[in-house]
Formats: sequence, structure tokens, C-alpha cells
Amino acid sequence: MRVLQFFRSPTFALFSISAWVISFLVIAGSQAHNNVGYLILFIPVLLSLQLKEINKLLEHPLARMLVVVIFSLILSACIGDGSPWKQAKFGAVVLLFYLAVARLPLLLDETVYKAAWALLGLLITYVIFNAILQYAQGSWTLGSRLGELYAKLENVIYVTNTMGGMMAIITLLGIRAKRYREVLIAHILVLFFALTILQTRSIIGIWALITLLASLSLYRQQLINRKLMVSLTSVGLVLIMMIIGLIFFTSIGDSLLTRKFYRFEIWGGFIAETLRCGAWLGCGPEHEFIFIAQDQLPIMHPHSAFVTQFYKAGIIGFIPLVMLTVWAIIRGLKAQSWAAWYFMVGALGLCFDGSSLFHSTSQRWLLFHLPLALLIAQELHCPAKTAAT
Repeated sequence: MRVLQFFRSPTFALFSISAWVISFLVIAGSQAHNNVGYLILFIPVLLSLQLKEINKLLEHPLARMLVVVIFSLILSACIGDGSPWKQAKFGAVVLLFYLAVARLPLLLDETVYKAAWALLGLLITYVIFNAILQYAQGSWTLGSRLGELYAKLENVIYVTNTMGGMMAIITLLGIRAKRYREVLIAHILVLFFALTILQTRSIIGIWALITLLASLSLYRQQLINRKLMVSLTSVGLVLIMMIIGLIFFTSIGDSLLTRKFYRFEIWGGFIAETLRCGAWLGCGPEHEFIFIAQDQLPIMHPHSAFVTQFYKAGIIGFIPLVMLTVWAIIRGLKAQSWAAWYFMVGALGLCFDGSSLFHSTSQRWLLFHLPLALLIAQELHCPAKTAAT
């Protein structure tokens, strides 16, 4: 049928994936967003799915490792708290997403560069729109931290990390094309909005990671010379001084520094609960536990996607997820893949925030499943290169 052939085409894959990403900035409410995702992405893939597509995806070692991670959650649900059928359903949705992304054509660097700039522009517009909206409602003033945002991409940390992912792509591809001014503009824009309006500390670590990767890339490609090195170092020092000034001499700095960092306390509480349930298979995907912090703040989830995996599926689920993450980064770095740079930013962000990665579609998918699926999809177009790495 022509309709099914169209659903399998790279053209439809480009449309559906792009629309799905943009929906995070437009659709509010989890159920409404899920419905849109099923309509434009998951159902078309399911209706047009072919066995050879599944076999091709599973030929990739990262996809096979992903299946192991999903299976560990199903096994944990069988032993602990949770429904194995529900976890199997979530796992099937995740795999459908990877199959949808695998239908994308081989993306040229210039196309990806323009797409990254376009999404970064949409994210900045989204932040400005929410700032204006919250200011009009009297819930936000200039100098304070922006509250929960309107659409599905609602958490300021995830907005920052997604912007960081686009900055990573622009940095790598901009260096290749010697568009250094555009790269610096991207860095300045992301740092400005992340520190002054979103007021997230995670951007500092992300920026440090991207700067390190950029330095290594310049050295590897032998693009660095004395004049360029002096110019980039000077700009970097200026940005660092501006960040220091912002943190220590403004009210924004007070907001960034005075907010408590609960992560280690939270992780300790959830790890202790996991050990109580059983270290090997954890507490189960649906185990209910509320950690009470020292100041009596109730914490509903571990605030780390990786600690969450240990809590839900124990050592048997945690080790494959870590192996998948590290393996993807190593492969991507060897290939100098833009998707790997995006994935590294997402993985770093999810170390310090996030819940389960294997659930219905959420903000976390933009930082883990999307870049990992893009990495796998692009490698599937280059089987010789994939085998070599």
C-alpha cells in the first residue's frame, strides 16, 4: 500500500521526528503529548513495521544492549514491585522510537548544523515566551529563576540541557566548517539564557565539557594555530570572568549559590532503600518510596536517571545501562559524531537529574533516547565504519 510505503520513507521519518521534537515546546499535558506522539510517530511505525527493519536495528550492538536494559526492568518487575506487562509495553514504545529514527536518511553535516541552530532558536523563543507569560501573570520578575514552563518541556534543567545539546552539535560542526564566530555566539546565547533566566547550575558543567571536547577536536583536526589559540583562550577567559562576576556580585549569584544541593543525600537514601529491597534486582519499577531529606523535604524520585535504574532494577539493570552509555560515548568519540556530543551532554545532565528512562515519552527522551537513536541511525548507514569501531 502507498500509505505504508510513505510511512516507511525517509521523508516521513524527517517530518515525524521533527514534529515530535517540536511538540515538546507546544503541547501541554502528558496525556495530550502522548496522544500526539502516538498519532504522528508510534502508530505509523507500528503499522508499517517490517521484520527486516527490526533485524537491521538489532544488528547494532548498542541496540542489543538497549534490549538488555529493557529486559532487566521486566525481570525486576517479575520479582519486585511492578507489572512485567507494563514494562514490556514501555520497552516496546522505546524500541518503536528507535525504529522510527532508524528510518532517517544519512544526515549531512550542513543539514544537522542548520537543524541545531533552528532548534536552539526555538528553545530561546520558548524561554522568552514563558518569561513574558510568567511576568504578565506576576509569577516571575527579572533576576529571579523562571518557574515551570508551559509545554511538555517544562523543567528548566531539561530546557538548559537540551540547549546544551544543541550547543554541542553547533560546536563540533562549526569547528569543522571553521565557523568560529557562530560557535562563540551559540555559547554566549546558551550561557546567557541558562544563567540569567533559567538559572541552572548544570550549564557550567555542560559548558566545561563542551569546551574540553572542542579543544580536543581542534587539536585532533590540526586546526589550532597560535593566533586562533590566543583568540579562543581570550574569549574563554572573558566568559569565565563574566560567569564569576554574575555568580559572586549579583542577585542571580545569590539564587544559584543559596539553593541547596540535595543530590548526595537523596542518592544515599534511595541506594539504602535499594539495598533493603535487594541489590541484584532492586525494588521493582513501581516500588513506592518517599525519601525525607534533613529539612523534611519529601523526595519522590532519585534525581538521577542512573540511580533510578539501580533503584528500580538493581545491579542487573544498572550495569547494562552504564555499559550502554559508556560504549555509546566511546564509539561516538572515535567517529567524531555530532550525535555522540549531544548524547554526552544529555548523559551528564541525567547523572544529576531525572527519573526512569524507560517509561512513556518524557523530557528525558530528548537527552538520552533521541541522541542515542540518532547515533545508531547514522551508524546504520555506514556499516563498515560501525564494524570498525
